[in-house]
Amino acid sequence: MMMHDEQTKITFFGTSGAVPEVGGDSPTFLINDKYLVDTGWSVIDNLRSRGHDPLQLEYLIFTHFHHDHYMSLPSLLFYYLMRGRPLEELKIIGPAEDLHLIVRRAIDFLHAERYGWANLSPVLIPLTPGEAYEEENFRLDTCSTAHPVQGLCYRFLDKKSGRMFSFTGDTAFHPPIIEHVRGSALLIHESALGPIAANPDKNDYMHSGAIDAAAIAEEAKVGKLLLLHGSAQIAEPCVQAAKQIFSGEVQWPKDGQTYII
Repeated sequence: MMMHDEQTKITFFGTSGAVPEVGGDSPTFLINDKYLVDTGWSVIDNLRSRGHDPLQLEYLIFTHFHHDHYMSLPSLLFYYLMRGRPLEELKIIGPAEDLHLIVRRAIDFLHAERYGWANLSPVLIPLTPGEAYEEENFRLDTCSTAHPVQGLCYRFLDKKSGRMFSFTGDTAFHPPIIEHVRGSALLIHESALGPIAANPDKNDYMHSGAIDAAAIAEEAKVGKLLLLHGSAQIAEPCVQAAKQIFSGEVQWPKDGQTYII
């Protein structure tokens, strides 16, 4: 049997709602110091203020393309261009329906043709639900989410540590996620609606409450549940509501907090 001595590291930069609180950010986190999930509003400041060099990123992984999840993508691309790192060294994974469009518009926003950047682009890796992506250090498996735009729920296998965890992005309660994340050491699930279960007839924006997230976690038998995507005022009520459903540990991460699995 192969033994793994490595660990998997997840550092949260933001857990707030679509419009973050002062000093916070919408959901964004860093895996093993080099794979960033969503950019939030303030990607460069989030990285640099916590001692991370943005140029050391190898992958961006987008859960979906609503504004609060990719707002600062242009600033990250601009940082690369100003620091002389080729955009082609950055790989971006995301939902196939929107990935090329959003990245192209981010480059156009920088007035790329004026500065000779028009033909520059990161390596784009579009995925549709059910597709996987694998490289030397990790494997990503995907399933669909229930949201107004195409989204991906990811299962991340860290090949160096042998650890597996999952993250949903934005989604209403979606039963296919249960089997997809089954057995994960950690599940990161949104609970933007607060300490409730969503009413399917009054959920036009297709988000989850903490009870929805806890039901997914309990059915999937995950090790730990992390909730996010809301104001600080709903964090503790969400945790307490989820604990009534999920038999494992439940937390709402603090900005800057690191988890080791």
